[in-house]
Amino acid sequence: MAAYYTVSHKGANMKTLEELKRLENVLEEPRLPRAKREWGGADVVITRKTPPESAEGGFYPEPRYIITEYSFELSSLLEKLRDAFYAEERLDGCSKIEFFGRLANAANRCIKLSTSLTAHSLYAAVLHEAFAIYDEMEEGTFQCLAVAVGNEIYLRPHRFVKIQLA
Repeated sequence: MAAYYTVSHKGANMKTLEELKRLENVLEEPRLPRAKREWGGADVVITRKTPPESAEGGFYPEPRYIITEYSFELSSLLEKLRDAFYAEERLDGCSKIEFFGRLANAANRCIKLSTSLTAHSLYAAVLHEAFAIYDEMEEGTFQCLAVAVGNEIYLRPHRFVKIQLA
């Protein structure tokens, strides 16, 4: 049985929420911000290229790969989400794996299910998951594994929400 713990920040100041709302407004822009380099951290890698063959028996688990032509736009978003959630100390060494793992899962789900993927639709899907995580933290229901063996994350029953951009 996996051990997990709950992260709660009820009553924290609103810096994270303000940044989430600011990032939501970025969706109205015709071009999304781009990072200087592709994201790699917290067992998540965003890339345009096919990942290398996995090495069996390594100490560290294989990261979650997000392979997309919009890697620099998505990397910029993850950088800003990292900064927003760390600003209020909502993330630590354990919860960051869950946080970024869920964002990666949201991105990969969007890529897999989209018939006409755009940078904006991918950005919106990941930002939607960040809002859901924020809400869980405020409610005291955000959970993560104390030890993420093999890059495992706590899988909550997922609330599917169709995101449609005008």
